[in-house]
Amino acid sequence: MCSYLHRAPNGVYYFRMGIPADLRPFMAGKREIKRSLGLKDRDAAKAVIPDMTKAAHALLRQAERDRDTAAKPVAKPAPPKSAAALDRERSRWEAEQEQSDNLADALFASDMEIERLSPIMDAVAAGIEPDAPVSDIVRAGKLAVEHERETAGALIASLHARYGQNGASANQNQAVECRPATDSGLYLDGKVLDRWATERGVVQKGKDTHRAVAEWFYARTERKPVERITRQDVLAFKDKLLAEGQSVANTNMKLSRLRTLLGWAYQNDLAPANVAEGISVKVADSGKGKRLPFALDELQAIFASPVYANGERPKGGKGEAAYWLPLLGLFTGARLEEMGQLRVTDVQRREYPDQDGKMLAGWFLHITEATDDRGQANRIKNAASERLVPLHPELERLGFIVYVQELKDQQGRVFPDLVPNIYGRLTAKWGEWFSPYMRTVCGIADKRKVFHSFRHTFKDYSRRARMPEGIQRQIMGHAGKDVADDYGSGYDLHSLAEAMASYRVSGLDMTKSSRLNAAST
Repeated sequence: MCSYLHRAPNGVYYFRMGIPADLRPFMAGKREIKRSLGLKDRDAAKAVIPDMTKAAHALLRQAERDRDTAAKPVAKPAPPKSAAALDRERSRWEAEQEQSDNLADALFASDMEIERLSPIMDAVAAGIEPDAPVSDIVRAGKLAVEHERETAGALIASLHARYGQNGASANQNQAVECRPATDSGLYLDGKVLDRWATERGVVQKGKDTHRAVAEWFYARTERKPVERITRQDVLAFKDKLLAEGQSVANTNMKLSRLRTLLGWAYQNDLAPANVAEGISVKVADSGKGKRLPFALDELQAIFASPVYANGERPKGGKGEAAYWLPLLGLFTGARLEEMGQLRVTDVQRREYPDQDGKMLAGWFLHITEATDDRGQANRIKNAASERLVPLHPELERLGFIVYVQELKDQQGRVFPDLVPNIYGRLTAKWGEWFSPYMRTVCGIADKRKVFHSFRHTFKDYSRRARMPEGIQRQIMGHAGKDVADDYGSGYDLHSLAEAMASYRVSGLDMTKSSRLNAAST
């Protein structure tokens, strides 16, 4: 069993299982399933290998089904929807994705802050004066209070649900519930939480916040093992939170953490589905403050600015990050932090078969949260965010591969001048430079135009190129729109590369913006 256990030079253990060659096209071209266990103790690492092996075999079985399905005749397509219906569906989905992105950003920042301040919070709780800046100690104290308040709230709600407001057991005159013999005995606030936290390397405070949500959930619904939780249970939980006066933001935060636990259970064959998927409080979009895509003249202003036209490298732009991050945003649609945390080893030359079996090769960006052999860790939004993004031919023409290959440290970051802020985000300070640069130097005054607008711009030009919507979502790291999108390993590398090559920003003149040209002048 432990033949899948490997130890990296930094002492962290990894799970690694090879993928058969015939299944690789159905698993994003990967040669192996590789996951960091986040553990340096061999015995502890060995203990989680059986669960990891089971999950990996489930992925391989799904890939086998995808391979077999691909060989079958394609079913007759459903009648096409009207243009108006498609526009309404697209607008609704985009609004949901915008809300999802905003919530994910908040969760990401919250979890990063908890992880960073966890040692200080532990010291404060133990009455030990920590060796840390005063601002960090104050913030850690506030987080500790919030954590205790939420945990206490979950406990009180649980006691009320069990014993009633007056202390008498609500169930004392009822027959004892007889559970089916097939119950797994795996509950969200018990073994599911523990196994999820161990596999993902979650710090104690992050584990506690998810446990509190699981307890809130059970206090407001029936206590069931994970495989018996239904979508109706999750909807009832959402409605009760709102009825109790919880804010939309807090409700969505709790639903997101519940969705994380249920999603992990589903991915590990402990539940038949992630019944919380797609459940959130929808907020009517007034359009105020909504991020907008860049217009063509605004793109021209950015890419004709001194960074591109004159080869200037402002201090706040952190070296070549000033040049490449906007270009990567425009030609990949990736999130800013995903690009800023790229390692040289994440820029990969991959071989893949075309539809006739002819072997081709191309460059891809591997967006992943895996820790490398040096211990450099990345963070991504969710499982759908881990992906291979084809490198657009324009980026290669402008010299991106040459730039990466010329970096002194071939095991380090693609943008080594980026330094993490106090919450561990590599691009936070860079973003503080880019916004004023865009406003004052490029003349883009509309506050709804931000770096994230490159992501919206990529969506727009992808549609103009008639890129299939499913491929758009996979390239951008969006979760699927329906349950069917959760099955299989997504589009093969040939389909992704072919679609990316069709992407054009018509009218944008980049002939004088090449980094290679700037270097030669």
